[in-house]
Amino acid sequence: MDEARLRALADIWGGDLRRWPVADATAARAWSAANRSLAERALFEARQLDAALDSSPRPAVSTALRDRVIASAAAAGLKARQGLSAALNRLFWIGGVGWAAAACAGVLFGTTLGSQMAADQQTDLVLEQALAPGLDDTMVPG
Repeated sequence: MDEARLRALADIWGGDLRRWPVADATAARAWSAANRSLAERALFEARQLDAALDSSPRPAVSTALRDRVIASAAAAGLKARQGLSAALNRLFWIGGVGWAAAACAGVLFGTTLGSQMAADQQTDLVLEQALAPGLDDTMVPG
């Protein structure tokens, strides 16, 4: 980090180091500790610019200007893509229904298969114990 890099980052991110990317802010803090007067001057100038930009009025686009832009676009032959967006919306809706149906089928299949597997395991355990030649303490039906 040097003064030119600090000034360039201050021009990009402003005078508040909390807005900077972590790596750049860490490097700027380390450089500022060794070069306090240069860093303070650069960050002070950036904070002044931030304050000026924050206090400036926000531009408001008039309805007349918006209508003129739309009219000039239409005169140039540009058209809105409403048909394409409607088709995409329909496609996304159908895709969403497909995902929902797949999720419901998965839940239904999982619960049915899970209960069937539990019943099969219980049946296997009972048959295994019935065919055992002697009583074994480790095999108690549950």
